Order: sequence, then structure tokens, then C-alpha cells
Amino acid sequence: MSNALRVLLIVIVAAVGAIVFKVLYSNATKPSEAPQVAMDKVRVAAADLPQGLLLRESDLGWKSVPHDSAPSGALIDTPASSADFKGSILRHAVTANTIILAADTLSPSSPGFLAAALKPGMRAVSVGIDDVSGDAGLIQSGDFVDLLLTQQIDTKNGDSSSSHTYSAETVASQVRVLAVGSEYQRPKSDSEANTRARTVTLEVLPETAQVISVASRLGSLSLALRSFAVSDRNSADGSTAAAERTLPPVYSNQVSRALVAPPVVAKSVTIYRGSDSQSSSANGSGVVINTIPSTGNATLPTGTTPPLPIKSGVGQ
Repeated sequence: MSNALRVLLIVIVAAVGAIVFKVLYSNATKPSEAPQVAMDKVRVAAADLPQGLLLRESDLGWKSVPHDSAPSGALIDTPASSADFKGSILRHAVTANTIILAADTLSPSSPGFLAAALKPGMRAVSVGIDDVSGDAGLIQSGDFVDLLLTQQIDTKNGDSSSSHTYSAETVASQVRVLAVGSEYQRPKSDSEANTRARTVTLEVLPETAQVISVASRLGSLSLALRSFAVSDRNSADGSTAAAERTLPPVYSNQVSRALVAPPVVAKSVTIYRGSDSQSSSANGSGVVINTIPSTGNATLPTGTTPPLPIKSGVGQ
């Protein structure tokens, strides 16, 4: 074998060896991938939540934790589980992103749920509703509403006649709905709204409970849904509602221009006294008559037939 061929073989063997060495070295120094850890999703607070809050979907979130490391009582998201904390009441305040445990809540099926749902110093009062006054069943537990009173007011006029008007006013502002009918838990969707409910239970201050009791005798009550703001949820004593400006009542003639009284049109009335006559104006308050003494024979208006003479005597 010639020297040139030997040199070529040596170069090829060296190149192959260098490549193999590089591959082996790279594999030896490459860090091994950590094994993938199984994760579970658990229910957590989506924000800072106050004590006594009736939980809804927007109050809750999900957090991933290593499998089998979730604390006892945590709600784990599994295909076979349908339980949730929605509609339950928080026993104490929790901070954002904190895992919520079963011991932290009180479910609607628990004894004393309604009493636990009431904030300290508050009262629960029920009012009757229908499909219209209850916003077609779209008001649900945990919502905040205003309570409106509509009534008919009867008045006596100076001419002994009577008239009536209607008025509407807000008798309770920013009150929390505790239950719709006998259901404390919100439906999963608006399509499952309880449209058959005929009562709602509201959380109010003691004096507001008295106001609602009287208002229910005066006229019809209806609900007006309020925005579900954070300040509404954190107001436990109604201070936010008390600070709002009190709206004056609204009357019928403020709503419909047709109910404004039309101008009174005076009418001319002619009164005959003997041979004299006088014209006076008549309006809703009566006719003013200035009497003029008779000074001659009565002159009847043109076209008036005089009465027949009356004869006296036997055999008429």
C-alpha cells in the first residue's frame, strides 16, 4: 500500500472518530428532562372575598397544583365531579388566589343557611313578585336590587268630585336578594331561571323591613336590578345606599303630557229677570249672577212659545 493511501485512510478514520466522540460527548453533557408531574385544578378565590358572601361564578377561579398535593376539602375539577361552591356562603373572608375548602363554605342545603346568609344586624323580608315585577325571573340570588312602590292616590276636589293619579317611588335601595322562591342557589345559566317563583327574599336593615311592610299595603312592588359592583358586595350595613341622593316620587302628569289639565274655556250664560237680561261667564267654579230687579213684563227670547193661560172655576 502506498504512503498516500495510508495517509488518506488515517485522515478518514480520524474524522469519523472525531464525529463519534462529539456525539457521545454531547449526549453525556446534555441535561436530562425532568419527568412531567401530573397536575390537578382546584377552586380558588378570584378576588378578595368578604365574609357572608353568596358565591357566584365570577367570585371563583381555578388553580393548578401538583397531583395529590391539594389540601383536604378542596374542590378538584374532574370529569365525574359536578359539585361546586356556587350558591354557597363564605364563613369567613378569603384573599385572592386562596384555595377554598369545603369547611370555608356553607351550602344551601345546610340547616340555618338563611340565618347564616344574613349579615350582622340585617333582616330577611319576602315580597311578592310576578313575571313583570320580578324582571321575568332573571333576578337571582346574590343580585342587588332597588324596590319600587307604585300606588294610586285619590284626591277630593272643591266641587265634591274626586280624581286620582299614580305615583312611583323607591322605598328600598341597594338590597341583596337572598332567595328567589325557595331557591338559594343561582342557576347555571339564564335559561334555567326560576320564572315560576312568586316571592323574593331580601336582606334589609330593620327600619327598611318596616318600610317594606307598609309599602306592600299601599300599592304594587317591583324590583329594579342594580349593577353587581364590588362596592355593592362589600357594603354590609347599607351605608352606600344611605349616602345616595333620595329620588323624589314621579307622578302621572310628569310622565304623560296628556294628563296635564287642559285650559278652562269660559261659557256665556244669559239669565232673564222680568224684562231684563244679563250675560255671565260660567266655569268650573260656578256662575256669578248679578240680579237685576224686574221693571216690566217679561220678554221671552225669540222663538220661545209662551205658556197657555190657566183658567179657574168649576168645570174646567
